[in-house]
Amino acid sequence: MAWPTKPSATMQVPRRAEPYATAQMKARWTADVLPKYATRLGALMPILHDIQHAYRHIPYQAQLEIAEFLGISPSDVLDTVSFYDEYTVEQRGVVTIGVCHSIACEQCA
Repeated sequence: MAWPTKPSATMQVPRRAEPYATAQMKARWTADVLPKYATRLGALMPILHDIQHAYRHIPYQAQLEIAEFLGISPSDVLDTVSFYDEYTVEQRGVVTIGVCHSIACEQCA
């Protein structure tokens, strides 16, 4: 059973003057990314990768811009960003070091 949601709009998104999704990015997405997918929702992950690569994080303003560009709900974008570990809403350093704690990695050492 899904939880019922209501559009409360209580979160204040910090905004900067210039958009994260630039006109050049949108043109590239329209020409290169969107034609590869049957639905606009299918293009979400490549677009998120592009924003993450450009800014080293995906700020909330960028998530709103992506949702508007794709014509999907901002909650769909936030769900995707929060689900996958490679996406982050806080800026990371240039180099990220990951440490594996799984049993497979322990056996290789």
